[in-house]
Amino acid sequence: MRILYLYYDIMNLYGESGNIRMIERMFREAGKDVSVEVKTVTDRKIDFLKYDFIYCGAGSENSRDVVIRHLSFFKDSLKAAYEKGTVMLFTGNSYEMLGKEIAVGDRKIEGIGLFDFTVKEQRVDRYSGDVTFRCNLFEGELIGYINKCSEAEGVKNPLFEIEQVVGTVKTGSEGIHEKNFFGTQIIGPILVKNPSFANYIVNLTLKTLEE
Repeated sequence: MRILYLYYDIMNLYGESGNIRMIERMFREAGKDVSVEVKTVTDRKIDFLKYDFIYCGAGSENSRDVVIRHLSFFKDSLKAAYEKGTVMLFTGNSYEMLGKEIAVGDRKIEGIGLFDFTVKEQRVDRYSGDVTFRCNLFEGELIGYINKCSEAEGVKNPLFEIEQVVGTVKTGSEGIHEKNFFGTQIIGPILVKNPSFANYIVNLTLKTLEE
C-alpha cells in the first residue's frame, strides 16, 4: 500500500497529519504493508501513478498559493492518476486548488484545472463553526469543523450535506466527489472524528487494488 502525503510541511494547518496516521493504521490492520512518502515544494519530480492513496491537508491561503504554483508542474500526472481511479482525499482549502481558478478580489489565481468549479475568496471575513453533516455514500451522522474565507461555485457533485452549524458556516451542500476523488473544507481531522468515513475510504482503496 503506497500512500502519498502531499505538502506535509506547509499544508498541515489544523493537524491534518492525523488523517494520514489514521488511515495508515487502518491499512496495517487490514493486513497491508504500508509505505508513506512525502512530497513538498522542494521536490522536482512527482509521479502520481505510483501511489494507491493520495492525501493533501489544509494550509493558510498564502501556503496554498505557493503549492498551486508547484503542483501545476505535475498536473498531467495528477490527472492521469485521477482518471485511473486512484483514491484521493484533499481536506481544507487544498481541494480548491484543483478547480479552474481562485478569484481573490481583482486577482485571479489559475487552478490545476482537474475540475470545472471556480472559487471566490475574500480575506476579510472568515466563516467558521462546528458542523454536523451526512454523506449519501453511507449512513450515519458525521461531525467536523470548518474555518474558511472562500466559496466554491459550480460543483456538480457535492460530497456532503451540512445539516447543523454552531457558528457562521452555511448549511447545504459541501465539498466535491468525482470518481475516487474526495474534497472537503471540513477539518478535524475528518477521518479521526469520523470512523465511518475512514472505513469507506479504506475499503474503496482496497477495492481498487483488487481491480
